[in-house]
Amino acid sequence: MRIALWDIAAPLKERLRPLLDPADSIVDVPEAPPAPVRVDMLVASRFADKDAARVSFRLLQAPGAGIDKIALDAVDLSAWLCNAYEHEQPVAEYVFAAILDHVVGYGAMIRRIPDLGWGGAYFSRPIHGEAAGKVLGLIGLGHIGAAIARRAKVFGMRVMAVTASRRGSAPDVDWLATADRLDEMLAVADFVVIACPLTEATRGMLALPQFRRMKNTALLVNAARAEIAREEDLFAALRDGVIGGAVLDVWYRYPSSPTDVVPPAHFPFETLPNVHMTPHSAAWTDELWQRRCAVFASNLRRLGAGEPLLNVVRAPSAADRRAAG
Repeated sequence: MRIALWDIAAPLKERLRPLLDPADSIVDVPEAPPAPVRVDMLVASRFADKDAARVSFRLLQAPGAGIDKIALDAVDLSAWLCNAYEHEQPVAEYVFAAILDHVVGYGAMIRRIPDLGWGGAYFSRPIHGEAAGKVLGLIGLGHIGAAIARRAKVFGMRVMAVTASRRGSAPDVDWLATADRLDEMLAVADFVVIACPLTEATRGMLALPQFRRMKNTALLVNAARAEIAREEDLFAALRDGVIGGAVLDVWYRYPSSPTDVVPPAHFPFETLPNVHMTPHSAAWTDELWQRRCAVFASNLRRLGAGEPLLNVVRAPSAADRRAAG
């Protein structure tokens, strides 16, 4: 079996190799081969029309959950498309690091003794908040949302969630509704966490009318996709104090290389004191990539053995599978 690794998956060769069968090979694909290089699996977070002339495959394995950077029309209908999760634990931990720092102020607290001295720090201790009793509002209740909800209940929080499909109930969720009742949740949540995929239905679902429904003390945490919140409206809401603050790990613009000078957004979020910015690193742990590499290796083996694949996003039709031979 032949496997190729592109973009963010490219550095995973040495981590993945021990998980493969000795007969399997990791293939390097030239930028402009004379004919498409044939592999069994391509692991890539991006795929465009132009890439079809570079490589052909039986399985396109997205290295993460999102497939919004893959042009589905460019993927041959005879190929499988799968994604990978395994990121819910670190993202949930990131969300709670943000929430706890917001209510406790730990980052500022540890600087007080060095800055003010012991006496000055002790006698000027600011009162901080508690997470217990606060309302956590989740937009999305998939792998990440469910992991966040479990942790919120441990902290004694009330959990509300909106989802794309109608469900009667969910573990660790006190109030559950479809997205048409989003405004009800926004009006009472102390923390609003975006935990849904980017789709045509979710793109821009948070705009100025929704921000105005939120408490002016509420914190927005986005570790999903930036475009779920309308950029100009989010900036205005934060600048004007419509909402209390934001922790943003995902962005509207991304560099193509370490030397590519491109800002993360069209608006200067870095100038706002109520915004904490991180470089799309919420899930970026060693453990994440070890788990995902195990998924890649399992799917390669399953593909060769004709067994059901993990995390299928799109399957080829029976006719397309026969044609692919």
